[in-house]
Amino acid sequence: MMTHKRRLSTLIPLAVLLTAPAAIMGQSPPSDSPLQKLEREMARVSKIAGGVVGASALHLETGRRASLNGSERFPMASTFKIPIAVQLLSRVERGEMSLAQMVTLQPGDLHPGSGTLTDLFNKPGVALSVHNLLELMLLISDNSATDVLLRLAGGPEAVTGRMRELGIEGINVNRPTSRLIADWIGVASLPAEEEWSPELFRKLLAAVPEEERKAAAKKFDADPRDTAAPEAMAALLARIYRGEALKKESTDLLLDIMRRCRTGETRLKGILPAGAVVAHKTGSIGGTTNDVGILELPEGGHVALAVFVKSSDKEAPARERAIAEIARSVYDFFLFQPGAAAAALNYDAMAARITAALRLEKGERTMLRYDPAYFRGLVEPLTRRIREAGAVDAFKLDATPPDFEQKLGATDVYFWLPLRDERGQLSAADRAALARWLDKGGRRREIHFHWSGGSVRADGLAGEHSAALDAIYQDALDIDYKALRAAQDRAIAKLRRGMVRVRTPEGTDLQFRIGARPFNVQDGDASPERVQKARVRVDREIELPAGVLRVAPLEETANGRIVIPEARFGNALARNIKLTIQRGRVTKVEADENLNAVEQALSAGGEAARRFREFGLGFNPKLRAPAGSPILAYYGYGAGVVRLSLGDNTELGGLVSGGFVRWFFFPQATVEVNGRALVREGKMVE
Repeated sequence: MMTHKRRLSTLIPLAVLLTAPAAIMGQSPPSDSPLQKLEREMARVSKIAGGVVGASALHLETGRRASLNGSERFPMASTFKIPIAVQLLSRVERGEMSLAQMVTLQPGDLHPGSGTLTDLFNKPGVALSVHNLLELMLLISDNSATDVLLRLAGGPEAVTGRMRELGIEGINVNRPTSRLIADWIGVASLPAEEEWSPELFRKLLAAVPEEERKAAAKKFDADPRDTAAPEAMAALLARIYRGEALKKESTDLLLDIMRRCRTGETRLKGILPAGAVVAHKTGSIGGTTNDVGILELPEGGHVALAVFVKSSDKEAPARERAIAEIARSVYDFFLFQPGAAAAALNYDAMAARITAALRLEKGERTMLRYDPAYFRGLVEPLTRRIREAGAVDAFKLDATPPDFEQKLGATDVYFWLPLRDERGQLSAADRAALARWLDKGGRRREIHFHWSGGSVRADGLAGEHSAALDAIYQDALDIDYKALRAAQDRAIAKLRRGMVRVRTPEGTDLQFRIGARPFNVQDGDASPERVQKARVRVDREIELPAGVLRVAPLEETANGRIVIPEARFGNALARNIKLTIQRGRVTKVEADENLNAVEQALSAGGEAARRFREFGLGFNPKLRAPAGSPILAYYGYGAGVVRLSLGDNTELGGLVSGGFVRWFFFPQATVEVNGRALVREGKMVE
């Protein structure tokens, strides 16, 4: 994949952009907001490139984002070398290889395209360290080094799998560069590795007629393989910078190499101020020209920026100029407006909302479980309001003590405050102790305020949680709770009337009855009076923000199919999964890819994993995810979001036990009762 160098000198001032608050979590900002103006400027200068331009800029200190075609897929070209580097360094961290490990290059390792290995070493006998190969891949985009490292990283599937582990859905790595270039040119079949030579490959390329090349290039632009959405690439860059993708030593190494990248001088860096630091990686193939990286702003700010150009009929300098203009627009915007629109979390208001929901009684004893590095500012105002209500703040825990169950025994209210990640979660034994405590009844209740874990993907697994989501959740606390409960009660009355049918555009078509099964109604009421009427355990687990109905339908009435577009099972990404359900049991499992992984996961979960568990429906209007967002806010509590799940439903009053639970979310579902719509394509029907 080739690059082109040409210095740029134009500059478009952006002072007009710098006024007023911005949007969060990729939502479309108000029409007059600064981020909206930045997005319009990005769209305006993108016309220079011809073709289609996608861009996403994520300010790492505030979570503000501006995007252009942010969820559309673009060929990554050599920018896919960043995901490869992440997976490779992950293996180094696990001790599966070392950076000092020597790799002897074989004739079959010398591949076409950018770099120097193929030109300099065309005979056997050359050995380079993994570290040197990594530098060649990222500094000069050497394709031979890339394909060797891709093999050492475990292959394309392992790289894509690592992206999914990081909660990034919009990046796929599928082919080595040799196959990718062959597909772009139109070479149908490549020689076996032992027969490979650069000269033979050049002959194969030369043999492809011009018309076939054009057809292949057009097909290449539409191929979903080896593509990324700009927002997904920006998310990966953010995870790298924040140390969430790799350990510190590996993170520092990767960013150091990217800062020294020798390609793309006229792209992201093209018209930035002299001396501006950019840690980046370029990519080029045919009508595709890309550059992605982290812009380091003066005084400590950082922006993850991904810019892609595809299907362009203009020459490379025009595409590169568009990338440079977008980069300068983004740089100036966040330089001159670094803190505006950063969501200021109002901990006192949060504490007021929580204690209002609790209606604490005099003498009630509380336990606060919190993360000392995350949301610590909520502890003091919450403690103050607990005391003002006449209750007692008996225990504050920033870790789980050995005598956790004993302390619970002296507690009436357990607060589960936000945790940064899974490391702060309770052990299985402590969760069991908490369940036993709740089951004793009385005034015992648990407040779930663990926001970071609530940001999920459609397959039910954890998604990337940003500071911007905290602001969304904070806003979602401020709703009309009476109106929320009234809407939930109307829905309950309708859902009890007869046959419930859930359909989705992907093919889900499931029917069931609810009968007299209890509904868990998350309406923000955590009062002692409310929990003393609890029918099932989850009635004592109050979620904030509120907004969902949950129920375990009558198991034997559930029939039809659930279709999941894609979901991760173990390290494998399965696609187009079809679960046939008869009388509440999964009787058939189908998938277009990685069926074995699905079957293995269900088998490992025992009988519960093959039983229909739960129907959930969100009602909170402020938790509705933006269209096209890969992340669903707070466990799908947004209005119109449907949750269907498999597994143990005893906490909801169902008959399925066994421990296994797996959720799936459907933001575009239609829900009907006896043929009348309650939800239509993800929108509530009143």
